[in-house]
Amino acid sequence: MELEKKDMRMAQGSAILMMVIVHLFAKKGADVYGNPLIWVKPDVPLVYYLGFLGGICLPFYCFCTGYALFVQFSNMELKQYLKKTYFRLIKFLIRFWVICIIFSIVGIIFDQYGEVPGNIYRFLGNFFLLEHTYNGAWWFASTYTVFILISPLFLKLVKKADSRVLFGLFAIIFCAYYICNMMDLFVASPEDYYWKGFLLRKISDLWFVSFFYVVGMLFVKEKIMSRIGQWLDRVAGEKRNVYLFVVVIVTTLAACFIELSVSMYFLSIFYFICFHLWKKPDKIEKFFLFFGKHSTNIWLIHMFFYLFIFKDLVFVVKYPVFILIFMLGLSLACSYIVEFIIKLLWKSTLFRKLEKWGYN
Repeated sequence: MELEKKDMRMAQGSAILMMVIVHLFAKKGADVYGNPLIWVKPDVPLVYYLGFLGGICLPFYCFCTGYALFVQFSNMELKQYLKKTYFRLIKFLIRFWVICIIFSIVGIIFDQYGEVPGNIYRFLGNFFLLEHTYNGAWWFASTYTVFILISPLFLKLVKKADSRVLFGLFAIIFCAYYICNMMDLFVASPEDYYWKGFLLRKISDLWFVSFFYVVGMLFVKEKIMSRIGQWLDRVAGEKRNVYLFVVVIVTTLAACFIELSVSMYFLSIFYFICFHLWKKPDKIEKFFLFFGKHSTNIWLIHMFFYLFIFKDLVFVVKYPVFILIFMLGLSLACSYIVEFIIKLLWKSTLFRKLEKWGYN
């Protein structure tokens, strides 16, 4: 019942869909995008709740990443793990830089506001992950990079420490983060961005995501998915999907009724478990695998079509379902272009040597 590579790819596919949904539809009142047909309240469209639930995307993804890292770490020697993990990080950064350069060129041609690429300092700031003025979703790129670099420390800690004690410790750390964040202790002035501001934000981000990374690792260590799966088989048998459907619907309705943002953190783990336990038809698996394959590109690209460069472009189709389809279509079209360029890069002598180093 523990996750395999295919399961992780599907989880990434679901996470990226949730990210796009939360960015497009978690809006109320005058901030609502498009023309929703159904309104629950005068300032709250029904689609808002879909966006609200999509807020689980970040902790969901971090949990998934922590899970995958521990699986890899458990099956490799430390030296081999470091080599393969850092090679994947290099591949991610190359992808990021390709997208950054592509949209800087696109910005020169199409950005009427002069924000992308702006001046050379702004370009270098975005290129080296020091700022995310080109694309708001890029804030997580530096956080992800830093965490991958220090992940061996977390992996060793999880492997050696008592799981219950470690969970309790990181739960306390997360609660402390939440309180500090509510008190705006991580806010810095714009002029401090590259030094105090940048460091403050990265400390805040790592403080936040470390809980979900560690819990994902603990799930592997304690074989939680296997235990839950075995219990569900005994209780539900062949009706597993029916039981899961009922539980998810009830939990979702309750979350929408209560509408507490903090509940998203805990719901992310709940939905992750249910997503994995769900016995999916082949077509559903292929659907999530497809978006999982393009998930990184969609993450790094999608905001350009409604908030940066091509502002409000996706909203020309007006209605939420068409907005979502249009957004995904544009992002996927760009993703194929990015993949084509990256494949050309990896055919060069330098990148072939790098790939040989990474896989040997």
